[in-house]
Amino acid sequence: MNLRWCSAVAGITFAGATTAGYTSGLPLEAGGGHHTEADTTFMNGELPPLAPNLATVDRRAVVTGTDTSGAVPVEYRFRAAEGDVRHLVVVFSGFAAPNGYHFAGKSLNGLRANVLWIRDDFDGHYSYYMCRSMNFDIEAAVAGLIDSTLRQLGLSRDQVSLLGVSKGGSAALYFGLKYGFRNIATVVPQFLVGTYVRDRPETGRYMLGDDMPQTHVDMLDSAIPDLLKAYGGQGHNIYLFTSEADEQYETEIGPHLQLFWACENFNLVRTASPLVRQHGEVSGYNLPLVCGVLAALSEGAVPRLGFVENGNAQVDPVERQRHLAELRHTEALTAVLNKQDIRGNNLLLSGHAFIPGESPHGEFPSVKSLVIEGGGRHWEFPLSTTEAKHTYSLYFDRFARDYTDGGFEPEARTGIPMTGIPGGAYELSVRVASPAEGIDRRTKLVARRPFDIRRPFGGLEISLIGDENRVRLLRRPIIGHISQETAFSLEKSWLDDRTLHVEGVFFVHGIEAAAHGHATYYLVLRGTQAAYSFRLGMSRKPAAVRPHRRRGDFGTYDFAYFATSGYKGVALTNAQPGDYEVYISMSTGGSLFSAPAGNVTLS
Repeated sequence: MNLRWCSAVAGITFAGATTAGYTSGLPLEAGGGHHTEADTTFMNGELPPLAPNLATVDRRAVVTGTDTSGAVPVEYRFRAAEGDVRHLVVVFSGFAAPNGYHFAGKSLNGLRANVLWIRDDFDGHYSYYMCRSMNFDIEAAVAGLIDSTLRQLGLSRDQVSLLGVSKGGSAALYFGLKYGFRNIATVVPQFLVGTYVRDRPETGRYMLGDDMPQTHVDMLDSAIPDLLKAYGGQGHNIYLFTSEADEQYETEIGPHLQLFWACENFNLVRTASPLVRQHGEVSGYNLPLVCGVLAALSEGAVPRLGFVENGNAQVDPVERQRHLAELRHTEALTAVLNKQDIRGNNLLLSGHAFIPGESPHGEFPSVKSLVIEGGGRHWEFPLSTTEAKHTYSLYFDRFARDYTDGGFEPEARTGIPMTGIPGGAYELSVRVASPAEGIDRRTKLVARRPFDIRRPFGGLEISLIGDENRVRLLRRPIIGHISQETAFSLEKSWLDDRTLHVEGVFFVHGIEAAAHGHATYYLVLRGTQAAYSFRLGMSRKPAAVRPHRRRGDFGTYDFAYFATSGYKGVALTNAQPGDYEVYISMSTGGSLFSAPAGNVTLS
């Protein structure tokens, strides 16, 4: 291996600079003034150490932890209250909650109360926060976590609201009724817990025991109903959110509503909306109302809703048909990207694309294609039609409409090949035609969530960048601009057989590198016959970066340290033998910078 070490810090250097009345770090006597010995002593005396600045502390930052005070470790997240709110909201999760926590994104950001999220993950299983093999040490540990949190906050059980959806809704009812927590907000809970988990064997065996005996099923089935039969929910403020469209309503909710009649403040919110058609959609539809109830409880204002039916199930079929027919004949089209990736020289794209509205003459098949356009040229690629779920709520327009065939994906599992498309910037659009209706439309492709994907492919960098306004494809040489503003140092490199490792410093003065992901780094080998490129990782190494920052530049470049993944090198198994120039490239924003890093010979 013949890999030359390179180091360059280009640009203006400052020596003996004079600014703002200072030369060589010594204060000037300006305007005939002078400084006294006392002044000098004060300026040069010993300073107290820096203390934490409370203004920089985010008191409401979410803290993640594990409570080990009980027989079973309990994972949780906690966010402190805002202002003088004296209340705690405890959140129990349902099945398949993101990272194990429901309502942990932005949904509860408007609440000023303390919030404690508790994760239902014990030995890698769900437990309804209750038991494993009918041993209720999990329940005791969870109750202990809530109580210890209350002690730390100086709160009573009357200053607590329990919230949960589905499995979490069952837990909110169970813990609230059994342990005397005053306020319970439960969304589509299961009442017959034993029967429900028996039909889900993995969870059932964990909670009921390997054989799942009927006696254990009956015991869990009666856990919540027996609490209601004994106390009727007296002394509690209970808010139950449900819908007859929930496939579990007939077995889990309907037969148990009578058990709440003794509760003085029992509130039933039953949703009848075309946007709620199954169990998992009740919580999302009612989230604003749930948050409103919790906000009121947090402020000490107890809502009394009574029995409420929300949503509008009354639909005029004639008006619906007229509206959707008019929508069909506008020039509108819907095209939204939900998932995206770049693999090699192929694009993997999937999402929704359909003609909105509804033909009064029935359903007709549509034909879909992806259009890549730029530089006065365009390329068109056929797309497969796929099933689309929840379109009736995602794209609601006065009336619900199912676009069951509204999805798209590439025809080939390997994606859409970019072979033959030259370097340049391109806009992506989707074309949808319904030949039987004489409809042929095209619209810009947009993204449900902003993304920026950059990948190396031989001598190219391929970027796919999208937001709510457009999706762009960029193809450009992966060896970019060699700038005079570049600071570059190859700190370490080695070649072991056909594995090459590089690491070092690379930043551009004036372009901050203050966070992970500020840029994408590549290792590039360019030969006379072929080029190979590999994505590099980055690390925070301020000590290694600092010597390369030029005088007078006060930018932050702490994450400007590149290296092969895990510092293990990249495999050059498929590279042709020969001599290669080695470059490191840095892609950030709309720019791509490169620095030469020597040469390497592969045999």
